[in-house]
Amino acid sequence: MKLADNFLYSLIVFGDFLRGIEIVEVFNIIAFAVVGMGFGLATVFLPKYLGRYVSTILLIILVPIIFITTQMVRYDIWVEQVAKNDKLSFNQAELLTNSFLNERVGNDGIYGFYLYTAKFPILPDKKVQINNLDRLEKSVNSKFVRLIGVPPGVISWSMSLCFWMIRIFYFVIAVVTTIFHFREGLRIVKC
Repeated sequence: MKLADNFLYSLIVFGDFLRGIEIVEVFNIIAFAVVGMGFGLATVFLPKYLGRYVSTILLIILVPIIFITTQMVRYDIWVEQVAKNDKLSFNQAELLTNSFLNERVGNDGIYGFYLYTAKFPILPDKKVQINNLDRLEKSVNSKFVRLIGVPPGVISWSMSLCFWMIRIFYFVIAVVTTIFHFREGLRIVKC
């Protein structure tokens, strides 16, 4: 994740686009394949009548947790970046970013971060940017209105819808990958 933030997402033209479509989630498919296969193979260590059910229940619990870990890591990277840029302690930067998230989406922490990045993939990483974001957004929105004549609310709503659809798509891929590899693990154990 840090590699993506340092190299991939910092590309001049395409970095913000790649962050918006959360391209790193594609690489998580490997993790879901390994988890699914592992739990499928692990059923061999449990009684035959119980193994499949225990593994299935654990997967139902673990898949969403594993899926959200990317956002947890991104949140920590963001707070660390704000701390580094403004020479703050991690706790001070976390207070600042949580205040920002509360103001923007009504929630703080990882949940607030998740909601905010579903609307806006670009994060302010300096206190000045956080404080001046309203003015910047109004400026960008007015330019959009002048260029294409579409009200800012429509653009914001459309972008939010697109980002949520991308997240749902990645989650569905994660679930399907896990199920497929779990079944493959079960098939191998039965052979």
